[in-house]
Amino acid sequence: MIPSMKINTLLLLLIVPLVASSALERTSLLPPEAQTYVRVSNTTNFWSMLKKSSLGKLWQDQQFQDFLGNPDAETWQDMFLEGESDAEREVLIEQLKMLKGEVIMAFDMEMEDPYVIAAMAKNDFISSLEMDAKLLEISEEPFEIIKSTFQDEEIIRHIENGGTPKEESSWQAHVGTTFVMGYTREWVEKCIVQLKKESVKEPEGNPGCNLSLPLSDMIRKFIEEEKEDLAGNPDPMNTELLFDALGLMGIDNFSLNIELTETEMVADSNLHVSDLNKGLFTILDLQPSKLPTVDFIPENIASVEVGRFNLLRFWQEIPNVLATAMPAVKPQFDIIVAMLQQQAGINLEQDLLSNIGTEYFSFSVAEDDKQISVIAVELKNSMAFKTGLETALAAPALQPQVAAGLEIEEFLDHTIYSVKEVDPAEVAAFAVASDYLLYGQPDGIRQVIRSESSDDAATESFERSPLVKGLRQHVPPRAFGFGAVDWKKHMAVVVRELDNPEYSGLLLQNWAKSGSPFPPPDISKLPPADHIASFFNVSYQYAEATNDGIHQKIILKY
Repeated sequence: MIPSMKINTLLLLLIVPLVASSALERTSLLPPEAQTYVRVSNTTNFWSMLKKSSLGKLWQDQQFQDFLGNPDAETWQDMFLEGESDAEREVLIEQLKMLKGEVIMAFDMEMEDPYVIAAMAKNDFISSLEMDAKLLEISEEPFEIIKSTFQDEEIIRHIENGGTPKEESSWQAHVGTTFVMGYTREWVEKCIVQLKKESVKEPEGNPGCNLSLPLSDMIRKFIEEEKEDLAGNPDPMNTELLFDALGLMGIDNFSLNIELTETEMVADSNLHVSDLNKGLFTILDLQPSKLPTVDFIPENIASVEVGRFNLLRFWQEIPNVLATAMPAVKPQFDIIVAMLQQQAGINLEQDLLSNIGTEYFSFSVAEDDKQISVIAVELKNSMAFKTGLETALAAPALQPQVAAGLEIEEFLDHTIYSVKEVDPAEVAAFAVASDYLLYGQPDGIRQVIRSESSDDAATESFERSPLVKGLRQHVPPRAFGFGAVDWKKHMAVVVRELDNPEYSGLLLQNWAKSGSPFPPPDISKLPPADHIASFFNVSYQYAEATNDGIHQKIILKY
């Protein structure tokens, strides 16, 4: 099989996360220098199930294809097989069709040399070699094929640009039901030894994809490149020390698993971190969250989110980070904070941040093509926070900025502060009400204030919401953050944005600059919101702390 980068690009499309139980995991064959990988457990089943998903059904919809310009097979080939002749394309496509089962593509840290491990029948491998010979005859870029053996197994070496500074070799072999291709003969030989010694159990169960990113290696590589760019000069920021102070050096690996079933797509991700109490991670409060019991959330919500954060702890961590990694900047930061506090007439930490709790929730209501959303942050002492806020906004030194940036409105014994915007649809506001700091559209905040003193049994109504019932079924008790979205209700808002002349004009401009072989989308043929919405359902997501980091799960219902 030809190790063309264009084949590698197409292979990447076959790939994305799931872990299968086997006597020998094919991922265990990966070389140490190529631990960044994407994997599909079964390409045939994966694509079959993907077509049954919401996105798959939308993609097959004729109205949606009319909007996209009905790209044909030749257009796709132009995109991924640019520069290849028709005869070469035909051979490469036939080779790709042989990848019917598990496929793994891994990359080294330079992202230059992809390694391929795939399930492949022996007769398909033989056919692939015959196609390689055919390509050798018709290819405009000549290459050599050299065959040898190792432990009675054939190894095929491809040499491109032989005898030139750009010479590059790859090796491939087939043992049992497994095809391997890599950029060192030693690795291929190791695979042969292992595959002859151990049997491979093919993945079972629902098809899915797997992604693994060794973030610790990537971070250290970035730091080394920063040092090299300095060409021996001292690092004014000390990148490694800064990353350590931010907690980034404690990050190990990120993995993502996506499983496709008949009724839903499930995405499981894990971020492995050694210390969640340092640097950027101090903003997280990992204690379990509960659904709110307030009386101002309506039943017809289109989305709801609950979570925790610790803004005070994060604010207190900033000076520590600066003192450790950027000591020259720390005095400047202190001066700026002191100046702001003097102008505002308050102490930011004592008068505002210390009065903010760690719990928040948000909800949105979709009305036609308009979405009204509100975020409510718990206040430990709403009166003290309100006093601090009003003192700062009334400070003489800040009056020019307040007058230029805020509209102040008294509404039902509450004060609403709206940020001045040219576009009324973009206006955001904030207010203190019912022991919460509210942020969102002015209409949403007014509705919350109206409901605050209402006699309606809104809490019971909220509990009747299908989204809330679904959350109670799907979210474990230890989750520190979770939420749900009814995409049918949100779709009108999404379509409105796509149909906005300003947005669509920018989209078409960027499309023209991209040089894409695909025709630009025909905005005039954008399907109605209710038609697009018919393909979607509800999604649920939650995040929880684990012994070695953070686990997040997203469930997309069809």
